[in-house]
Amino acid sequence: MVIIILLIIFVLAFKFGYNEQEDQSADRQFIDPYNISYFIAGEEVDLKNGEAEQTIITGSASSIKTKIFEAGTEGDVNGDGLADMVVVLIQEQGGSSTFYYIAVAIQTPEGYQGTNAVLLGDRITPQTTSIENQVVIVNYAERAPGESYDINPSIGVSKYLIVFNNDLREISYNDDLIQVYSPGPGDYIESPLTIFGQARGNWFFEATFPLVLVDWDGLIIAEGYATAQGDWMTIDYVPFTAELEFVRPIVKDNGVLILRKDNPSGLPANDDALEVSVFFK
Repeated sequence: MVIIILLIIFVLAFKFGYNEQEDQSADRQFIDPYNISYFIAGEEVDLKNGEAEQTIITGSASSIKTKIFEAGTEGDVNGDGLADMVVVLIQEQGGSSTFYYIAVAIQTPEGYQGTNAVLLGDRITPQTTSIENQVVIVNYAERAPGESYDINPSIGVSKYLIVFNNDLREISYNDDLIQVYSPGPGDYIESPLTIFGQARGNWFFEATFPLVLVDWDGLIIAEGYATAQGDWMTIDYVPFTAELEFVRPIVKDNGVLILRKDNPSGLPANDDALEVSVFFK
C-alpha cells in the first residue's frame, strides 16, 4: 500500500513538474523580438509572431496593422555585453501609406524588451542596417520633397541612432569622430540649451572645442565652448557638455548648431565640423 501511494506521488510530481517546464518554455518562446511590445508614436504595440492589429475606433472596421519588415542585425547597443537586435517595422493605417520605423529589441537576462520606434518615412526603400560602436546605422532611399509616390525612391539617406536612457534617438554623427546625443536632428530647443555627446580626443584642444548657434540666415546668435568630461589626450571617445544662452529669432524658427573641431594649427586640412539642424520653440 505504501509503495502504491509513493508511486502515485511520484507520477503526480513528475506530471506537475513537466507541465510547469512546458509552461515556462511556452512563456520563453514569446520573449523574443517578434513577440514583445514596441512603442510607436507614443502607443504601445504588442506584437505576436511579428504582427499586430489595433482597432482605431471601437465597432469600426478601420484598423492599424503593424508588422516586422526585417530583423536580424545583432550587436550590443547599450554596453551590457548582450547582443541586441535591430528591427524595421512597417505600419499601415488605411489608404496607400506604409510607414517604416526603426526600433531595437534590447536583450536582458529575462528576454527582450522593445524600444520606442523612430520614423524613417512613408513608402521608403530600406537598404541596410548595422551596429557600429553601439551606434545603429540605417540606410534607405526616399523621394525628393514633393516627388510623386509613383516614382521609386532614389535619394540615399543614412540615420544614426543610439539607445540613451532606454530611449532610441537619432543623433548627429561625423565619420566616427563626434556624436551629438542632444540636441538631435530636428529637435525643438530653447534657452539655455544644454549640449552633450562624445568626441574623439583629437577633436579637442586643451579639453575644449568651439561651437556656435546660427539662425536661418546664418547669423550667429550664440557661441561658446564644449568641455571634455575626462582625459582628452586620447584617441578614444571623450564625453563633452556645453551650454548656450540665446534669444529666440523672430523671423523664422529654424537654425543650425555647429560644432567645430578645434584647430590650433590653423591649417585648412585640419578643419572639421558637424552641423545639427534644430528648431526654436
